[in-house]
Amino acid sequence: MSQLHTFTFNAFGEQTYLLDHGDGAATVFDPGMSTMEERERFSMRCVELGVEIVQCLLTHAHLDHVMGVAWVFEKWGVLPRLHPTDDVTWEQAPKAAQLYGVSMDVLPERGLDLEEHGSWVVCGTHRLELRCAPGHSAGHVVFVNHEQGWVIGGDVLFQGSVGRTDLPGGDGAVLAASIENQLFSLPDAFEVWPGHGPSTTVGSEKTSNPYVNAQGTGMLQREGV
Repeated sequence: MSQLHTFTFNAFGEQTYLLDHGDGAATVFDPGMSTMEERERFSMRCVELGVEIVQCLLTHAHLDHVMGVAWVFEKWGVLPRLHPTDDVTWEQAPKAAQLYGVSMDVLPERGLDLEEHGSWVVCGTHRLELRCAPGHSAGHVVFVNHEQGWVIGGDVLFQGSVGRTDLPGGDGAVLAASIENQLFSLPDAFEVWPGHGPSTTVGSEKTSNPYVNAQGTGMLQREGV
């Protein structure tokens, strides 16, 4: 997975991903860099790889996942792309920053909306399937690389856990259905790169995740019975 690079940013420990297209261009997912040091670290990695950012994709628009979008636009002229069903989350991000007492640059305009469930996003030689996976936020999506067997999963499924459902737009039953239908339908070996914490595999979470699993005994699944 040398073409996918991971960074942990901001006070929330958010995972930002950089996908090297292999041709001098790259896509950034969920840019959360919030300090000068974090931005410099990301910028230097791009220099080391010899890439320019040409695309910015968001799994969702919670505060910690959009703290770097204004800087990405300022540096590379690239506007963030979000699924339109997450508009409200985008609009609430500055208010959330005030609530948490953290600073955040004014959000830029958005680029073209992400398309419908099952559409494809091209990142150089990579083709990523967009799957709508609400429950953590109303318009959350994940990006699936079928050829290489990995998923940019945002805050849907974590190693031994799942995304919060107590924020506006969250819904436990909806999140459980998203995990069952959009992630557990993938091969067990697929690696899930989440918005926080280490990566995991579909098979591992199907077997032992205490919230949603293949046996239907997870806490969120029992709540929906």
